[in-house]
Amino acid sequence: MSRRPRVKLDKPISYYHVMTRTVQQEFYLGDDYVPGFKQVMLDVFREAASVFYVNILAWVIMDNHYHLCLEVKKPPRDPEDLRRRFERLQEINVNKRRWQPELAHACYKRFTDVSEFMKTVNFRTATAFNRARETRGHLWGARFNSKIIGDEMGLLKVMCYIEHNPVKAGLCRKSSAYPWCSAGHLKHQLDRGKAIDFPPINFLKYMPRKRRARNYLQLVDELAGKLHSGPSNPEPCVPSYDLPITDAELEEWRKEFAFKAPEDWSNQAFGSEAFQRQIALQEKAKTQKVSKVRGEAVKRRRCDPDDQGL
Repeated sequence: MSRRPRVKLDKPISYYHVMTRTVQQEFYLGDDYVPGFKQVMLDVFREAASVFYVNILAWVIMDNHYHLCLEVKKPPRDPEDLRRRFERLQEINVNKRRWQPELAHACYKRFTDVSEFMKTVNFRTATAFNRARETRGHLWGARFNSKIIGDEMGLLKVMCYIEHNPVKAGLCRKSSAYPWCSAGHLKHQLDRGKAIDFPPINFLKYMPRKRRARNYLQLVDELAGKLHSGPSNPEPCVPSYDLPITDAELEEWRKEFAFKAPEDWSNQAFGSEAFQRQIALQEKAKTQKVSKVRGEAVKRRRCDPDDQGL
């Protein structure tokens, strides 16, 4: 059976939720196998994002999988910027290549492709794991999962869903207390007094730039208490602002998170029903196109005497 075609949007900015699990969901990413490997993975994420036209909006690294929320850009083609990104790639590559102007088209196509980004991340992390363990073989199991995010509210939901992974796993009561997610990383930076240019997503765009990251943390932690704490043991939380989500919306989030809607990989879209239908139609059209091309290739082979050993 042929693998499912990946649907991608040809837009200036697209948002994706991607996830990859280890082979047989073993806890290879924990310190029992390679101490400090989560930091190695985070470094790989950052290196890849510095080469590709990708911003990592939210991330979490668990012991047997990781999630990323990605902003993938397709800006106007700039040969000089492509050259700099290519040279940055060569700095972290083993096999060095020199920049040539005729590489611009291929580089632009690669650096704006979410699949190429994930291929780079998974290859580099697997290589680092095997080098540290002095082993060979696969680190990651099946092909990475991907969902296209349809709107800013969906984007905010996915980011919170990603941040809440350690809370749901019982590792902490607040996402900001877990060091290997973007919320925990943000808290660490804010505690050290670092300025953070957090993206203007949803209600955050109406807030001063200096307050966005801190208010995002408050939102994530408060939602963790409201969505994942049992009714008999609610998470105490004293927000410094009103939660910008109504009770009805909160109940909708609770249902979606309980049924893992942001992680329902049977559908390649997360958003409104209309958006999901749109992506489903694109997937169907792409599947039909691939099937047609493969069918024509089979016919050509059958009609070619050389392919039949005649």
